[in-house]
Amino acid sequence: MKLFSAIQTLKTPFEDRLNNKAVFPYFRDALQTSLSHKQLTPSQLQYAIFNYLPNWVNWLMKLRNKLVKLFGFEVGQANMTPKSDELSVGDQAGFLTIIEKSDDEIISYADDKHMTFYLSVKKQDSTVIVSSLVNQKTLVGRIYVNAVLPFHYFIARIVINNAIKAKRI
Repeated sequence: MKLFSAIQTLKTPFEDRLNNKAVFPYFRDALQTSLSHKQLTPSQLQYAIFNYLPNWVNWLMKLRNKLVKLFGFEVGQANMTPKSDELSVGDQAGFLTIIEKSDDEIISYADDKHMTFYLSVKKQDSTVIVSSLVNQKTLVGRIYVNAVLPFHYFIARIVINNAIKAKRI
């Protein structure tokens, strides 16, 4: 039995608005799952997924912030928790800022001298696609992304899977 059987990993190219933001070298991934609550907006889906991070994920983010600050990374809030379930352009969702919002997708980002991180939550038919893009600006940014990929892989799936199990999405 597959641990995250309700979540599918999508292959590139992804059909979202992050495609035109990719600058080489970059990392890109996307995860898709079916929706039980098809009436939710992309903003509400982002809230339903990221407002309920496990405590151990928040602890890891705080530890990450302490470590990467030594290498010149910008560190702010240690979480991705949105302040509301209906976000607007310019609003904060934890350490991310909402930069685009449409009927089918919401995009947020965080930027520093080493990399730019984007998160897209796209509602497509009866599914949600959560995708990320990391434009790596420096060698330190590339090393960092490669170091955290195993954590990213697992945490992204855990967070989405928790939203599915709790029937929030």
